[in-house]
Amino acid sequence: MLLDVQDLHAERATRDTEGRERVARVLNGASFRLVKGRVLALVGEQQSGKSLTASAILGLLQPPAQVVRGRALFEGQDLLRMSDTDLARLRGARIGLVVQSARNTLDPTMRIGTQLTRAQGVHRHAPRAEAAWRAETIMSSMGIPDARGCAQAWPDDLSPGMVQRVVIALALINEPQLLIADEPTAGLDITTQLQILDLLHVELRRRRIGGLIITRDLGVAAQYCDDVAVMYAGQVVEQGPVAQVFARPAHPFTRTLLAATPERLSLGQQPVAEGASTGARAQGFSGPPPDLFALPQGCLYRDRCHQAEARCDTPPPLVGSGVHAARCHFAGTSAPQRAA
Repeated sequence: MLLDVQDLHAERATRDTEGRERVARVLNGASFRLVKGRVLALVGEQQSGKSLTASAILGLLQPPAQVVRGRALFEGQDLLRMSDTDLARLRGARIGLVVQSARNTLDPTMRIGTQLTRAQGVHRHAPRAEAAWRAETIMSSMGIPDARGCAQAWPDDLSPGMVQRVVIALALINEPQLLIADEPTAGLDITTQLQILDLLHVELRRRRIGGLIITRDLGVAAQYCDDVAVMYAGQVVEQGPVAQVFARPAHPFTRTLLAATPERLSLGQQPVAEGASTGARAQGFSGPPPDLFALPQGCLYRDRCHQAEARCDTPPPLVGSGVHAARCHFAGTSAPQRAA
């Protein structure tokens, strides 16, 4: 197992207008597994905890947010119990990271080639000429047409698409075993998005490394990922192979997500689940998004679920096989949905 996240909880403390402390439960027992050589999509609504999960396991949460319990085993080592120094050695070496704000990753005062060679120097000892050669080689593999010219360029000289290719090169240049890409196509036009996703797909397969792609687009999960973990209110409510989850979703939240966007799933040639019809789309979500300061007892999705009943006042078990499982009292049943 490459990455095994177990029962991850995190909180963020704030103060209201009267100075009273309030605590938001931003992660609520998030658990998922990623096998080496496979690509896992972490999907869900905005503010569901996807990016926070990545930040938490990499020790990048910013105060006042903090992890309160859980484990994140990377190659058997618990990242949450590592020192900052040991984590820094892993980040950029064994674990590569592509963040949403790609341009902010680059130092605007330093040429592209220098940044790529310095990234190598932090984690390995190589002669300057070799590091420069490796920088140009990986830029060429990223589809940058004039790698030598790009190495002499400044970040502000590059288009958004070229910046993203450079950032991916930075994440991969030290040959990591895991690549985490957080909304890797944010801010790009649709043509460039597809080019970047194709590039990531090819590189992850070619290098045979594990990939964690954080996205709100189920079409990305369908076309580019092997497995999917669905997050709601800081908790993974369903995980399994993409084909199984999208064809036979076991959690009501997953079904509603699929019902809202079936046409996008045709990109990946995945079958659309039963219920992903016009009627299901019209039904949609009921109630407002979850209030992380006042989450319900029991099932976190209870207040928005068309299927909820008295048993949902207690925390639902994880139901299913080790391959495809959902955190729902009704998973694996054919209980009808009640009217909204």
